[in-house]
Amino acid sequence: MIFKYYKKIIPIVVTLISISCFSLANGNNLNRLIEIQKKHHESLPVFVMDMLVDPSMRRVEKIVDQNYIDGLPDFKGGKQWKCLTDALYFEARGESVMGQFAVAEVIVNRASSSRFPDTVCGVVNQGSNKSRYKCQFTYMCDGLLESINDKSSYSRAGKIAGMVLWDVNVNLTNGALYYHAKSVNPSWAKKLAKTETIGDHKFYSDKLTAN
Repeated sequence: MIFKYYKKIIPIVVTLISISCFSLANGNNLNRLIEIQKKHHESLPVFVMDMLVDPSMRRVEKIVDQNYIDGLPDFKGGKQWKCLTDALYFEARGESVMGQFAVAEVIVNRASSSRFPDTVCGVVNQGSNKSRYKCQFTYMCDGLLESINDKSSYSRAGKIAGMVLWDVNVNLTNGALYYHAKSVNPSWAKKLAKTETIGDHKFYSDKLTAN
């Protein structure tokens, strides 16, 4: 797993890692860790603290555990977070936590690719100004009024979106840029390399870049 941190919290992270390592060696700095967690609880999400204090929480199986995700406090972010959360809710709320992480990966991978818009919102909204069913994400142009009725699923999607945007990268899809439901067989998929099947979705990357 790759786990990166924003530059604005690098000093905090360095301090935490130093204390955490020292604590592992000496077993007597738990109170100090708790003090730092309380001091910076508004800067660092709980899942970041969990991973810093307990290295085992950085394992993929821990991150994608639904009980762990559901036990986290609600996550609130900015515009990009809202776009990603909405996409996960309307596109993949019926999927497992792993399946939702996988869909989120595709969106973030696209935002990092020169072939797509360079923001999460740009990726999610791509093609939404075209005719019906011509957008990248069906819910953006299916002509239906989108409403959030399942609050618990939206909360879960928001937590997953928050983790992904904090660069908690579990690399489930091997760099996939595309996906579709297993119930359909789009012609464009034949031109791509399948990287993974997770839940009800198949994931693909360009053949030239697939492993």
